[in-house]
Amino acid sequence: MNKYNVVGIMSGTSLDGIDIVWSKLSFNKTWFYEIIDGKTYEYSEEWKNELQNASRLKGRNLVFLDNKLGNYIGEKINEFLKEKKIQKNQIDLIASHGHTLFHEPEINLTKQIGNGAYICSKTNIKTVSDFRTIDVAFGGQGAPLVPIGDQLLFGNYKGCLNLGGIANISYDLKGKRIAGDVNFANMISNYLSNKIGHSFDKDGELATRGRLDEDLILKLEKLDFYKKGFPKSLGVEDFNQWYKPLFEKSKSSVNDQLFTSGTHLCRTIKNIFKFDTNETLLITGGGAHNKFWINKLKELKIKAVIPETKLIDFKEALIFSLLGVLKLRSEINILASVTGSSKDLSAGVIHNP
Repeated sequence: MNKYNVVGIMSGTSLDGIDIVWSKLSFNKTWFYEIIDGKTYEYSEEWKNELQNASRLKGRNLVFLDNKLGNYIGEKINEFLKEKKIQKNQIDLIASHGHTLFHEPEINLTKQIGNGAYICSKTNIKTVSDFRTIDVAFGGQGAPLVPIGDQLLFGNYKGCLNLGGIANISYDLKGKRIAGDVNFANMISNYLSNKIGHSFDKDGELATRGRLDEDLILKLEKLDFYKKGFPKSLGVEDFNQWYKPLFEKSKSSVNDQLFTSGTHLCRTIKNIFKFDTNETLLITGGGAHNKFWINKLKELKIKAVIPETKLIDFKEALIFSLLGVLKLRSEINILASVTGSSKDLSAGVIHNP
């Protein structure tokens, strides 16, 4: 079988909601994709609170939430299929990233909730989930996972940048895929915007009203994470432990902090993406709509390519669809060169209805 109809699911660290995308993937010497339709189902305030506080739960309640979120994702998939008039027998596979709750690979810990077995039972469709655990077990970072999709679907670009809650990048270096998390993106932008009554910084307008805080950016640049080479990854724990406190201690305005964090984000991207000026960087994720960030990258002489909205918003869910298909085919879907694991892997757990 070389043609697949897949529903891909992504829930990001910024808690924007659940991305659901229906795509067609096919293989004929190389991989091809078509995004047919997609939708983001925003989390209710109740769900946001549950997920924000989930890391404090004790074992029994955490298992319950894992199953509850799996059921909820399954319900949203059913709603999506009904709304888009898609027959379930048209879908070969659901591939779900889940929602990352813990990610501390240095102590061999990663956990994504949204139990795939419950997605499978709610939809009655074959489901692949839990892509990260085996990579961490083999000594990897368990992140980022999208680079193999960048390589197989978007190899015509020198590099791919995802501006989600966390910014991550992948690029080709001497025929080898290199990747890693770069910096916090929407996580810090949303956190700061919330302080002044905005759910997010629409188009980067709030940041444009600020000025650079020289003291804050110097402190950001001195953080150990930005001195490390790849592979490396970020999690909510890092945000809370050593990144957010610098902003909490800062006496500058929220607008200045947004300007400064955005400037720092773009500088860290520039420091990594050291290619010829004619080589292109594909930018997707919610942060691709942030005009302040995109203009900053262009000021830094990065040739940014912003694709159609469907790809901006649903590229990660699309790539998890591909990861699910590769697992189904027992093919490699995680690259050791990216995560630092001891070997390339075919990751994910398959749930058959």
